[in-house]
Amino acid sequence: MEENRYQTLLRAIEAEREAEERYYEKLRANDSRQDKIKSGILLYPLSLERASYSIGERVELVLFRTKNLDQNHKFKVGAACTLSREGGEDEVYKASVAFAKKNEFRIILSNTNLTVDEFKSGGWYMMELSYDEKPYRVMREAIFSLIKTKSVPHQELREGVQNLDDFSYSQNIQSAFSSDKLNDSQNEAIRGMLQVDRMGIIHGPPGTGKTTTIIELVKVLLKSEKRILVCAPSNNAVDLLAYKLDKALVNVLRIGNVTRIDDDISHLTLDEKTRNHSDWNHIKKVKIEAEEARRMAGTYKRKFGSDERANRHLMYQEAKELKKWARDLEDRLVANLVSGAQVIAGTLIGIESQHLRDLEFETVIIDEASQALEPECWNAILKARRVILVGDHLQLAPTVKSSKALQFGLGETLLHRMADHIKHSYLLDVQYRMNATILKFPNQKFYEGKLIAADKVVDWTLPNDQEPLVLIDTSGCGFDEDYNYKTRSISNEGEYFILREYLLSQAEKLAGASIGIISPYAEQVRLIRRLISDDETLKVFDIQVDSIDGFQGQEREAIFISLVRSNTTNEIGFLKDERRLNVAMTRAMKKLVLIGDFATLATYELFADLADHVDQNGNYRSAWEFMG
Repeated sequence: MEENRYQTLLRAIEAEREAEERYYEKLRANDSRQDKIKSGILLYPLSLERASYSIGERVELVLFRTKNLDQNHKFKVGAACTLSREGGEDEVYKASVAFAKKNEFRIILSNTNLTVDEFKSGGWYMMELSYDEKPYRVMREAIFSLIKTKSVPHQELREGVQNLDDFSYSQNIQSAFSSDKLNDSQNEAIRGMLQVDRMGIIHGPPGTGKTTTIIELVKVLLKSEKRILVCAPSNNAVDLLAYKLDKALVNVLRIGNVTRIDDDISHLTLDEKTRNHSDWNHIKKVKIEAEEARRMAGTYKRKFGSDERANRHLMYQEAKELKKWARDLEDRLVANLVSGAQVIAGTLIGIESQHLRDLEFETVIIDEASQALEPECWNAILKARRVILVGDHLQLAPTVKSSKALQFGLGETLLHRMADHIKHSYLLDVQYRMNATILKFPNQKFYEGKLIAADKVVDWTLPNDQEPLVLIDTSGCGFDEDYNYKTRSISNEGEYFILREYLLSQAEKLAGASIGIISPYAEQVRLIRRLISDDETLKVFDIQVDSIDGFQGQEREAIFISLVRSNTTNEIGFLKDERRLNVAMTRAMKKLVLIGDFATLATYELFADLADHVDQNGNYRSAWEFMG
């Protein structure tokens, strides 16, 4: 009998888990403290700014980096880590990252028996990334539950995805919904989603206003549904949705870790909603009384009579009962806050919370569905009767480390699998980001020419700049790629030289513009960041440097893409994945500059077509022009 695809997914999850575990073992093995700091997996020295309690009595620490301030790190919100104090490395605390900026970090310790008194300022702390079993446990349990489910809606979803059914049945709700805030395709998508019985798709290419569409869809659904679950694979995406929903006067509860502190959404978290509630002062007072009773019981001396012993026992008993009362009051308050929210927002893994265990939803909306692993999507889908997937399957898929997991299908997202098999699938076709000249190539190559540039962006450019699309060909310049055996990544310093010369030659036009420099290779990103930070002449520019994956979901007025590959064997590696170029090109708003060796790249049809396109529609230049 052929293996069920969900049993195969279980094997894929385990293969990826093993690869992740090996990855962290390798990171930790043999490297010195300084090597770990350079590789971004260790933060040291850290000073402790504050220790406090979060909901559930867990200790929360705020730490600041005091050295290596410009060193890049890999600590992201939700990441598992360990904390130790210098000189006390034997005492290691497990934690998760709740907030991470360049030099400020907030972590929540896993052990619920710790107290804030155990963490004092003074001395140095260190944090190291660690392997986290939770995402794999959550995904594994979701697939097990899916296989065994007795729920008819979930059985229909399971079989529909297995057999690529079209889910053509609908709720037959004829809606005349229309909003002046939305364009025709956005309004049509919302009307379509109101008819979805099991699964619907909103295909939102870059800049087409999918977030705006989600917000309006939620507001319409809340007219007939008590609460809605809104999820995404990343904390950033969830935070943006929570922020926009809050601005639209929707009662949102943000479950899990928060990153958008600057946008002030902390008041949407369970912690802040609890602390700001009128009942909190009473709960806090009971907690203080419990702590006072425990403290007084501990002041009794060892040698005392039966009366003193009885009093101490009574004090401990009173402390225990007060603590239980405070916990019961807090649990009741939290339950009321959760059940009273119109929208619960969290990551696909983060919604695996005890507070949501008994809640049921009619609808779950999954944003960034093109970047979500299928098993983590099921963790959300199993909480609702129907699912609406929002995203763009022609952009990058989620990263999968294990080649075995890829063979087992973990790299195929639900959105990609079902996009051509769903009756209720709607394309948002008006984009509000790119100049029409920049849009033209990705539109023709990836979107069948269906996208339209909105009037306000169709001709927009940087001041006094009539070249929105530029390709600088480094063919014949001798700028060979350089392979770093330690990082297993590639760089090309010659391309940076050309990029720098072009930047300086266009300084007046680029003044004040937001600039993104993108490369597919991590080693090139590291090289460019280092060279830019050492170059005083470039300080006048507003520049962010990152990988293509790191820039997904972002936009800048001007984008520079360093394509890196230049060799005699015409090997271009993962640039063969057409979606990677699509992501990179569609980050640009008013200007796009591509730099690469097209003698190497154009041996592949995609890049040959790109070179021809720029030759006809943009400005095709040789790198020799900048080498005078």
